[in-house]
Amino acid sequence: MSTSTTSPQKKKFVFTDLLIGILPLILMLILNTAATMPAFIIGFMDAHTDPDFNPGDIMGLLDSAKAQTALTIGFISYAVISIVILAIWYKKVFLKKQVQISNKEVFNPKTVALTVAGAIGVWSIINLALEGVYAINPDIIEQFSQTMEGSGIGSNFLITLLYACILGPIAEEFYFRAVTQGYARRSGIAAAGAILFQAVLFGIAHMNPVQSIYAIFIGAFIGLLRYKYGNIRICCLAHIVNNTIATFGADLLEKIGISDTTFNILLVVFGLISIGVIFKLIKTPARKIDLAPQTA
Repeated sequence: MSTSTTSPQKKKFVFTDLLIGILPLILMLILNTAATMPAFIIGFMDAHTDPDFNPGDIMGLLDSAKAQTALTIGFISYAVISIVILAIWYKKVFLKKQVQISNKEVFNPKTVALTVAGAIGVWSIINLALEGVYAINPDIIEQFSQTMEGSGIGSNFLITLLYACILGPIAEEFYFRAVTQGYARRSGIAAAGAILFQAVLFGIAHMNPVQSIYAIFIGAFIGLLRYKYGNIRICCLAHIVNNTIATFGADLLEKIGISDTTFNILLVVFGLISIGVIFKLIKTPARKIDLAPQTA
């Protein structure tokens, strides 16, 4: 009498799924460009009445009040439209075919604490790295800072909070961790490969060497959360925490009066915490969200 054992079949690699995973990035760039065009057009029209305008200063077109208003409306519209389109895309292609994980299962105190601490820690590590780069080549960081200042949507606190800290992060999570990472996993590549794939595309989307490297690291961390917890909402939380700290953290610490030395110590402490969080996540079993294939 002989017995036979069946080993789990290795998932076949589907290259077309990996290619489709690039489409969200293309869509994002198209919508983002469309959102900024009205502001540039208005700024260009206003520039003709300004005798001090420098034709070589493209970002200077966004300095006028009218251009800033158009940019604000454009970015918020882009984020809302993106969330609607990508949420529908994600629901149709992935969500209906996955095991549903409730908020109660994911948003427990331990998971939330790990997510928040990890997001703060990764931001801290990246800032320590940027300080090192600044010490070697200050011009790179100065150019990055000027780009970030020039690409903003004004100084209105509520608008910045709404777009940069809430709507923008949610939209990007649907683009990259929900749809792109979903297609990468469906293509059959390993989890680590899918996480890296979407993180690199997330970096490319930021169109700036320094910011792209920053985005790759935070994208990889959030991608790990996505893989381990199987819930896009916890990814949104991590991204919101990261962007809120990146947007308001430095100004808040400056108002509190924390010295540079204390600030760097805090970065080191949170950076070490995030390393612990990452090791903890790596050891955490991944939620099995893919439904088992139907058998005849």
